Amino acid sequence: MTAPAPAVPAAARAVILAALDDYQMNTPPTEAKPAAAAHRVVEYLASSGFTARQHGDRPRPYWDRAFPTEAAIEIRDALALHCLLADPHHATPAAQAERIVVDLTAAGWLIVPDTRTRSAAA
Repeated sequence: MTAPAPAVPAAARAVILAALDDYQMNTPPTEAKPAAAAHRVVEYLASSGFTARQHGDRPRPYWDRAFPTEAAIEIRDALALHCLLADPHHATPAAQAERIVVDLTAAGWLIVPDTRTRSAAA
């Protein structure tokens, strides 16, 4: 019996981490905002060929290539919660990425290759 695929595969986790690392390196701490960091994560996921869907959702129509707004909000909320709860010295991109993965999984989101695009994720 094979184990079920993770809600957020390793390749998508790496993309999330890269987006957060890039955001942290290019944004002064006094200007960092969860919404802007979440936007960067969504940009990186979409441009890397990933999308989000809920368990049991049908694939979106080929013309709807937008990353689901509800998943983007979940990512933003995970980052905002992490900012409120984490010690600023431990607010690393890796810790933030883990918070995103935990919260997306808890909310029933899957990060999956977007079959409507040709990408390295597929």
